[in-house]
Amino acid sequence: MGNPKNVLEEVFKYFLERSLALRFDICTCEKCKAAMLQCLLADFDPIYIDEDDPSYRKVEREVTQKYLQNMFSRISGAIDSVNANLPHPVEEDKEQALENLIVKIRDIRGVDFSQYRKSILKRRLALRLVANNAKSYAQYLTVLADNPGEYEKLFEALTINVSEFFRDPYVWKSVGDLLEKIVDENNERKKPVVLWSAGCARGEEPYSLAILAQEVNNRQTSLEIYGTDIDKDSLKRARGGVYDSMAALRNVLKGYFPFSFDTYFSFENGKYYVKDEIKELIEFKYLDLTSSEFINDVDIILCRNVFIYFTKPLQEQIVDRFYRSLREGGYLIIGETENLVPEARLVFKETQNHSRIYQKITV
Repeated sequence: MGNPKNVLEEVFKYFLERSLALRFDICTCEKCKAAMLQCLLADFDPIYIDEDDPSYRKVEREVTQKYLQNMFSRISGAIDSVNANLPHPVEEDKEQALENLIVKIRDIRGVDFSQYRKSILKRRLALRLVANNAKSYAQYLTVLADNPGEYEKLFEALTINVSEFFRDPYVWKSVGDLLEKIVDENNERKKPVVLWSAGCARGEEPYSLAILAQEVNNRQTSLEIYGTDIDKDSLKRARGGVYDSMAALRNVLKGYFPFSFDTYFSFENGKYYVKDEIKELIEFKYLDLTSSEFINDVDIILCRNVFIYFTKPLQEQIVDRFYRSLREGGYLIIGETENLVPEARLVFKETQNHSRIYQKITV
């Protein structure tokens, strides 16, 4: 007699463990994990086979393929069910521990993540907990206290650092058209063109703005371009203006824009460098959209793929402050997968259906 195992149980157990690996907001003790597994298995007949049977792995693969499509939704349901009815007394209020961590970050570093979407916040925090072998939010507080340098790594994990030059080129074609119009208007008004990339990550977006502005600014109107973020490491890298592969950007420029790549970038020792005449156009600085003073009299604000990280109340607050930062008739540009909160449509009109470009309405 060999060692018969319920293949279904082994498969569900494997995927349950993976799902729980980054969950620090619920109890994952052995008793709770066992309850979750039983919840998962309750609706299925066992599939027993000897572990030494040559067909064991084949059956295991077949079971995985059969149930994989709905596996994680079933696991999520089991986790929620057990979390709502723990099989033991509550030993720690994990949600309160998370709130304590958020408050400590705010008090020590002045950055408030309380209105970030909790699901995203939890996932990104979990990466730093795992990296430091912390078993709970409370333990991670100790890590931060013992190693203040961890704050910078945490901010890098929590903030949005994904960007690229001329991301969504058709949007940038529209931005170029707007810039031509604004340059002419501001030249007549004898006002500088003020552009702001909010949540600029490592600088690709504000540099894209600067390149476009330089291209259309044949009247030499004064330019003020700002790139802001709360990640100080990203801002440092943005100021450096040094990047790796640029093949994708070369293709974008060939397909959408008439200007030459080499006009604005140099290549040296395997790296691409933004030329000084473009770097000098931009002021990179720290700015927290949840609390810092905003830039005023702006012609265009780009805040793309940032709103998705914020709760609706915080989105409303930031949009209101953007409205007040823009000059009359100024433009707000958000990510193509984002939508302005409904209330904002009273003070902004969409000028480009697919580009998410909104113009300030005077009320």
